[in-house]
Amino acid sequence: MKSEHSESERRNVATVNAIFEAGPEFDRLGAFADDAVWWNGLPRVGAPGETEHRGKEAIARILGGAGADRRSSGIDAYDLTTTRYDDVVVLADGDWVVRQHTMHARTHGGRDYTNVYCFVFRFDGAGASHT
Repeated sequence: MKSEHSESERRNVATVNAIFEAGPEFDRLGAFADDAVWWNGLPRVGAPGETEHRGKEAIARILGGAGADRRSSGIDAYDLTTTRYDDVVVLADGDWVVRQHTMHARTHGGRDYTNVYCFVFRFDGAGASHT
C-alpha cells in the first residue's frame, strides 16, 4: 500500500477536488481532454437512453445543465449554489483518481436533495482528464 502520492497524483487529486469544490472562477471544462467521455449509468441525462457523452461539448451540456431550473419540464433539479459535500473519499493511483462523496443541496423547488456519487477520472499524465 502506498503511503504517499507522487506529484502528478497530488495534482490530479487537486484537479478532481476543484471540479466539485472550486468557485466559478475555476475552468471546469478546461480540466477535460478534448476526447473525454462522461459516462452516466442513468440514461436520463442528455438524450433519452444515452449513457456516454463524448467530447467537451457534450460534457459542457451536462455540467451546465446539472443545476438548471427545469421545473417547467417536470424536473426539480438541484440548485448548484446550495451544494455541499461530505463523506468525501479520494483515492489516487497513477493516472487514476476516484472520488466518492455525499452531495447535499436544495432543489429549485425548495426540497432537500441528498445523493451519494462516485466518479472515476483517468488523467493522461499532462493534467487533462477523462471520466
